[in-house]
Amino acid sequence: MRERTISILLVAVVALGAMTGAVAADGHLEVAVEDADGEPTVTVTENGTAVENATVNVTVADGQNATYGGAGEYETDENGTVALAAAEEDVTVNVTTEYDNQTATTSADLEAPDGLEIDVSDTDSEPVVTVTDNGTAVENASVNVTTADGQNVTYTGEGDYVTGEDGTVTLAAAEEDVTVNVTTEYDNETATTTADLEAPDGLDVDVTNTDGEPLVTVTNDGDAVENASVNVTTADGQNVTYVGEGEYETDENGTVELAAATENVTVDVTAAYDNETASETVDLTVGGEESTEEQPFGQLVQDFIDGLEDREGGIGAAVSDFVTENNPGNAPDHAGNPGGPDDANGNASEAGAEANGNGNGNGNGNGNGNGNAPDHAGQGNDGSGEQGPPDHAGQGNDSDTTDTDEDDGEVGAAESDGDDDGSDEDDDGNAGNGNAGNGNGNGNGNGNGNGGGPP
Repeated sequence: MRERTISILLVAVVALGAMTGAVAADGHLEVAVEDADGEPTVTVTENGTAVENATVNVTVADGQNATYGGAGEYETDENGTVALAAAEEDVTVNVTTEYDNQTATTSADLEAPDGLEIDVSDTDSEPVVTVTDNGTAVENASVNVTTADGQNVTYTGEGDYVTGEDGTVTLAAAEEDVTVNVTTEYDNETATTTADLEAPDGLDVDVTNTDGEPLVTVTNDGDAVENASVNVTTADGQNVTYVGEGEYETDENGTVELAAATENVTVDVTAAYDNETASETVDLTVGGEESTEEQPFGQLVQDFIDGLEDREGGIGAAVSDFVTENNPGNAPDHAGNPGGPDDANGNASEAGAEANGNGNGNGNGNGNGNGNAPDHAGQGNDGSGEQGPPDHAGQGNDSDTTDTDEDDGEVGAAESDGDDDGSDEDDDGNAGNGNAGNGNGNGNGNGNGNGGGPP
């Protein structure tokens, strides 16, 4: 009985000892590495308590082409820590600690810190230089800007600068495309970069929808410009005008809508804003499915007025010009006399002209008209004696069936007189002015204006 009791006690003591060893194992020596992307710190603890004077050994892990300047042996301070050097390149290291016959090991991937860095942004407007150290903005860092070699351009922003509290410097916009070198120095470190600066677009004007109602758009560095002045004029060397000429002002979208061209025309469009100007020459054409001739005239006038809403100085003169030029009542140049009473009065037949004034007695023929007499017609009653019926007309004395010598002489005299100096030029100049042509015999023919008779 007594031996059995002793055996049970021995088993209990062994079990208790095993439990005590497990607690000690749970609280064994440990090592850890922090700030692996900066200046790494090794911390050694035992059962959660910092261990002073523990040995720490740092080596580069196998299979790498990198080196680490912080490799070696160290001893922990009163805080149980060791501060290592920052890695100059990314590298994996093994860290082993020994203390009181205990050993602990760990591996750590160290990353080279960013260190002093410089960056240039907004290269197509006003460039901004930013200086950081390990990702943190650096105030009072020196910045030097120079034009890179091998260029025929210069940069007005060359010079020395100092960063502000946000680690930045704003440079002047380039006036032409240029490459610059930017160098910063801070706390005995240096960083350099090269940047391609582009001259900003500045003020720009563009015209679209040139075959309809043209739309002028004004931008400054790509942004719409409100209240920019826009001047539209007809380009020189043309025989046409543009009804949309004048001064305009852009709206909040930076645009101006012009009147549609009524005929093909080239115009100059100039925008002015903030002491800058931009110009463009553009060809406006008459386009669209429906030409102006096919539209109702009233609609044309209304469309034209709608396009002049932003015009300065009133629209009265422009509307008047438009109506005058586009009035469908304007006859084309090739149109002839529309006909009417003048034609009726002016185109007397030769037969009538021959009949008037060629009879016995006082036969008064009234072939009155202001038309064009044929070339062989007489010049009228101008005292020259060149009067009478056409050459192929009778003698005017119907009672005489046989010509007498006297009659023949009279006829001959008439013919002779009619032929003297009767050039086409003289006849044409007096056509239509034949007053009281005297026929042979007693009949006085009043054939005023022998117009339009056949020769």
